[in-house]
Amino acid sequence: MSFSDREKQLIRAAFTWGQITHKEGYTLSDLEIEKSVLFRRLLAGRPPLAFPPPLRHGFPWYEVIEGRGEHVVNASEASPECSIIAPGSKPGDTCILIDGAFWRVAETVREREEYIVEWGEYPLQWRLRKHWEVNYEMTQQLNNFRKDNPNAEIHFDSRPGHREYSEFRIDDEQTVWLSEWQLSRIGLSGWVWVGVPVDAPSSARLTPLFQDQQGPLVIGEADKKRGTGWLRIELAEGEFRFIKLGDKLEYQSLIPTAVTQFETLLHGIQGEELEVMDWRDDKPLRHYSVPTQLAPLEQFDLGDENYNLVPDNAYAG
Repeated sequence: MSFSDREKQLIRAAFTWGQITHKEGYTLSDLEIEKSVLFRRLLAGRPPLAFPPPLRHGFPWYEVIEGRGEHVVNASEASPECSIIAPGSKPGDTCILIDGAFWRVAETVREREEYIVEWGEYPLQWRLRKHWEVNYEMTQQLNNFRKDNPNAEIHFDSRPGHREYSEFRIDDEQTVWLSEWQLSRIGLSGWVWVGVPVDAPSSARLTPLFQDQQGPLVIGEADKKRGTGWLRIELAEGEFRFIKLGDKLEYQSLIPTAVTQFETLLHGIQGEELEVMDWRDDKPLRHYSVPTQLAPLEQFDLGDENYNLVPDNAYAG
């Protein structure tokens, strides 16, 4: 018996889906696989992430890991009461409910206004911030009502200080403000998590070989003219991401090529696995091994290295 390529892909996706769901403690059924976002992702050729992603309204939320976009969400008040069920949290940790899933609060910037949050095993952070905007239509309606009913009394339940409510507030000039919670990634994009974290190589001492106005552009082995070379492809909030170009590179020619022929270097990368390194404060932060075909190399641009990198088929289905 022989199978078509599509049938082979379906079998591989179903097998991988079964392994992952069983490992995470879910029962298996035909109904579940039909609804599974993970299964559709596997069929589209995307592998599972290194760790389970956050949930959003009960479904895996891959975009919040792999991209750097801003998301409008619903959020509850922060509390330690549900820390026992929040992934990666310890009893007593402060947690907050975001679109139906509990996230760990790493830092309270402003109570009920802004938090730094984390999820599960990912060494990543997000900023959860309440954003206020004037609602001109409601402001006009309120002003018209007061004009037509000058003796009417309007009462709102309020806390001391500003008259502030869960979704809106009215300032002293009778302007109506509406709020929404916004969740955004801090730091580098998360496309690397289709790969696996690996231990840093211990043999070579790495140092910046060339820096531009944004920071280190090329990293190589200290006190050598030839050796391992790394090229910067992303930067965000003091963190830099590099990909390994090779092991025996001439630094004298590599540096000008990195400045003038950035895309040529990227497209010249060979091999099935791409070595990626995150860098901060002049030292390696994390290392990854990523399948080369899953790295969005065509999207990297030396002139614009702070972008939202989400592959086209990241959440197909």
